[in-house]
Amino acid sequence: MIEYLVNNGYGCLIYKNGTVTQYNGTNLSYIKKICIEYLFTFEGYTQAVQKKLGKQYKIPLFIDGELMLIPLKRIRDYDNIWINIAAIANIFEQKNAIEIVFESQRKLQINISMKSLRKQIKHLEVIQNAKVKHFHF
Repeated sequence: MIEYLVNNGYGCLIYKNGTVTQYNGTNLSYIKKICIEYLFTFEGYTQAVQKKLGKQYKIPLFIDGELMLIPLKRIRDYDNIWINIAAIANIFEQKNAIEIVFESQRKLQINISMKSLRKQIKHLEVIQNAKVKHFHF
């Protein structure tokens, strides 16, 4: 299971199940590749979320129950990190940061507030509910 994606000088690093893989492209290009594997485009997804739900920036990506990605900054920012909420075991609030502990016990410290993270998770849940609702007849 993907834990998080972070850009580096060679493309992006994919942290997954306790391993790290180098991808020869940005984390956004990897996100777009994942979308195509699930038969939709990232651009179409973001346009639909913008029109239907009114969210304009830092749009979370809901694929399925095991892949729910939240961008921590603007998606085109080089230092943006995409975090898979489904891979999180625990979150600890610190003085000026948050420490995320993933199922693999890997830890990641990020400089955002718990309020900001909760807001992103709430947006993701709204998207999830909108997507899942359409598949129940």
